[in-house]
Amino acid sequence: MTYQQAGRIGIIKQILGWVLFILALVSTLISLLNFVYQYSEKTKGINAVVIDFVHVIVDMVRFNTPFLNLFWYNSPVPGLDKSLFSGGNLMFIIIYLLIFVGLALRASGSRMTRQVKFIRERLEDQLILEQAKGTEGLTREQLESRISLPHHSISLQYFPLYVLPVTIAVVAYFVISLLGKLAAGA
Repeated sequence: MTYQQAGRIGIIKQILGWVLFILALVSTLISLLNFVYQYSEKTKGINAVVIDFVHVIVDMVRFNTPFLNLFWYNSPVPGLDKSLFSGGNLMFIIIYLLIFVGLALRASGSRMTRQVKFIRERLEDQLILEQAKGTEGLTREQLESRISLPHHSISLQYFPLYVLPVTIAVVAYFVISLLGKLAAGA
């Protein structure tokens, strides 16, 4: 692949990564808000006040974001009573993982764009040196024909694709279990 093609692919990867990241993040956050709203129970005491506050906040966010109705009505709500790989839970996990695929796409595209910029600058420097040689120097087309860039796979983005989703899921598990213990103890 030529460096011009790599530059275009890098920009497309960045745009696609941002779009995928934003859509998956919004869907995941709305799924979590729907989950909190759906699984909060009517209790007495201070917990009832906190739960009513959460209900008011979720209702207020839903009412003030009608442009997100597509997400409010279609984002999968994970269920505690179902298997991890059943309908809504599986879709929630897939959308959650798409957040990190989007981050990996953006990082891969950013790396390609940086490399193309570096190559373009070096090519201009080399072209000046070749012109100083006179008629025996190489032309721009000859220099560009020698440049070949490898394909950049998103699977090489280890941190955003492999480490970050697991880390966030483990932290979220501990926070949810801690909140569950605090709610049961109160």
